[in-house]
Amino acid sequence: ICFLCLLVGLFTIDKHQSYFGEKTTKNYSGNIIGDVNRVAVLELEGTIAASYETNFFKTEANANNLLKSLKNIRNDNTIKGIIIKINSPGGTVAMSQNIYNQIIKLRETKPVIAVFDDVAASGGYYIASAADRIIAQEGTLTGSIGVIFSFLDYHNLLTQKLAVSPVVIKSGKFKDIGSGSRVMTEEERALMQNIVNDSYSQFLNAIKKGRINRNDNYSAEMTKLSENILKQYADGRVFTGVQAKKLGFVDEIGDIDTAKDMITKMLQEKYSNNLDAKLVLYTPKNSFTEYLLGVSDIENKSRIKLTDIIPTSMILSKRPLYLWE
Repeated sequence: ICFLCLLVGLFTIDKHQSYFGEKTTKNYSGNIIGDVNRVAVLELEGTIAASYETNFFKTEANANNLLKSLKNIRNDNTIKGIIIKINSPGGTVAMSQNIYNQIIKLRETKPVIAVFDDVAASGGYYIASAADRIIAQEGTLTGSIGVIFSFLDYHNLLTQKLAVSPVVIKSGKFKDIGSGSRVMTEEERALMQNIVNDSYSQFLNAIKKGRINRNDNYSAEMTKLSENILKQYADGRVFTGVQAKKLGFVDEIGDIDTAKDMITKMLQEKYSNNLDAKLVLYTPKNSFTEYLLGVSDIENKSRIKLTDIIPTSMILSKRPLYLWE
């Protein structure tokens, strides 16, 4: 009976949970369609990758659920603005780009603010650059604009320690490029470097589109970023929030309350009438199958795993990463 009650509770709970209790943003308008107007608070925690792990008791603040929420919000007319809390060192290129593109589309109709926590570096900064404004704490670590492409080289272990010689039959000379069972050739290294360079150019272009070429009418605090500064400092280095603001990589120093005040001001300028809107924690509704698959994940997360020790770039090897570690 208790188990059935738990299931009923999980599937009947409102996915829009109040984020500030009864506090609301005030003085902006919008058509109420089926429910009260809302400002959605979304969260991203950890590595940005296409992970589908779920927790039985709560929705994970991972990249996949953030992407799902952004897609849902595009069709949710009760959501008038978005705040995205980011605490991430980055992750895979493709998932970072998926989230970035969704934010760019949302920004066309709804104001979007990114708020940095402890770390918002590399891919974390990449997706934030799509927002209308970025807010960081003084000590937030951000930046790390660049690409890393890692491979494991274990051929000495195989051949010298274990006396194992790999045998590979392939259709072309580059088919096993990146294999750790042999030394990478200079030609292969050049090919991989070209991929890194192209991914890096995509990173710079995304920042130019999202931040340098911003052209909105909001009077909220905006710090200009120049192309010269971007080129000079986009070498993988990290900054504190204070340094990032001076250079133009973030717009304001503050926290979630600063974002609440800023988005209220932006919505006042966007709409003419006076209506209240509650800030809510917006999480996607997981399917029954996702909940069942997530049960086995509860025990695993309570233990120290090998993946907690191995560098993320090694776990996500053989793919270009917007990642700082």
